[in-house]
Amino acid sequence: MFKYVMLVVLALVCRTGCAQEEVPFKELVFQGASGYRPGENLEYFLFAQGFVQGVSPEEQAAIIADWTGQHPHARLVPVSILGERSPFPIVYAWAVDGDDNLNLLLVRKGVYPALTMLDPPRFAQLVERAKPARYAKLLAAQERRGNPTGIPARRLVPAARYDDFLKKLVAAEAAAQADMNGIWSDRFKPMRDKLGLTPLATLPPME
Repeated sequence: MFKYVMLVVLALVCRTGCAQEEVPFKELVFQGASGYRPGENLEYFLFAQGFVQGVSPEEQAAIIADWTGQHPHARLVPVSILGERSPFPIVYAWAVDGDDNLNLLLVRKGVYPALTMLDPPRFAQLVERAKPARYAKLLAAQERRGNPTGIPARRLVPAARYDDFLKKLVAAEAAAQADMNGIWSDRFKPMRDKLGLTPLATLPPME
């Protein structure tokens, strides 16, 4: 029994340790914005939460494939982990190559609104502080369903690095909205109005 317990503990430690390591982005196998690394039981996402997107799955796949081809040395940076003790933890991650960031590109092209890129700890602060529109509440409910253990998500990157990403995230969404790309085009206005979807910059700031 003791041996079995130790094996479980070691598996959890290994899984958590692997989740925190940067790895070559090209090692992941992606289906849309969800991917896995062969040999691991972690699921990686290029967005933290979300259920709407401003392009077709084929267009999104093309954007990711094109960026990957142009950045063969890109790294996958784990940002936060959800469901840490579940059989299949979920890791929100960035794909980066120097100053280039695939997550920001997806927002810049209107594939996703910036809200979907907030990691669970920051998103929880937003929901509690701002009491935002229906879209954010639906995202919060989705996250609860995806975290059966109920263990709070844990951020894996330093606060300074995350705060720098947030500034660039707001700028990327502002550019997407100005150009009416994807989710910010007239085509999606009825859906935005129905869900109360607004740019991240319009919501009350967080400390």
